[in-house]
Amino acid sequence: MSSDYRYEIKFVLDNARLADVMQWLYNNTTANKSYDNRMVNSIYFDDVDFSSVRDNLAGIAQRNKLRLRWYGNQKNSLPIFEVKTKNGRLGNKTAYPIKSIKNNIMELNIDKITSKCTKDLAMHDIILDKHIVPTLQVNYEREYYETHDSIRITIDHDIQFSDTQLHTILNENNSFSYPFQVMEIKFEPSMKDKVAKLIKPLHITPKRHSKYLIGLAILGYTVYI
Repeated sequence: MSSDYRYEIKFVLDNARLADVMQWLYNNTTANKSYDNRMVNSIYFDDVDFSSVRDNLAGIAQRNKLRLRWYGNQKNSLPIFEVKTKNGRLGNKTAYPIKSIKNNIMELNIDKITSKCTKDLAMHDIILDKHIVPTLQVNYEREYYETHDSIRITIDHDIQFSDTQLHTILNENNSFSYPFQVMEIKFEPSMKDKVAKLIKPLHITPKRHSKYLIGLAILGYTVYI
């Protein structure tokens, strides 16, 4: 299942900025809670040359990012393998359910999870390069909001990064905390001017931000400012 291309703009917030954002959210937008808060869990994949990292740092306009995502801490959460595609400042994602690990993802080591992803994706005619490996685990709590005209706003808290050693199970490796929150605003290209007016009172400049690159930098695998 594939979504249309949309803009995704991000803001990195310390606690003071977060307070300003929450005031703006309630006073200057029509946004309401669209879902309960939930834990978001991801394993990112890359090739042995970290091509996804290199493409991002080089500013390559068309690039892909691969990740396995599931929600909450329940064993029966259905993991979804996502192929995120960027085309300039626009992005979309195609999602594939990985049903073979629905009931036991928390019990499998990362090598087994990778193997099962490869097999399930092959049934969708998606063939992963044999050099694709898991490179980073990310966990955080996400708040969800949406305006009356379908502008989606999320705020991520308590972001944790972990290494992905193949023979360890999830959450077994040491985790490292990120001291900031991340707000993301997602909207259709036709809403670009409206969103520009909407965020003007914030007086905060959106910036390029990748949890994948931030996490790898914290773990010492790359340099990302």
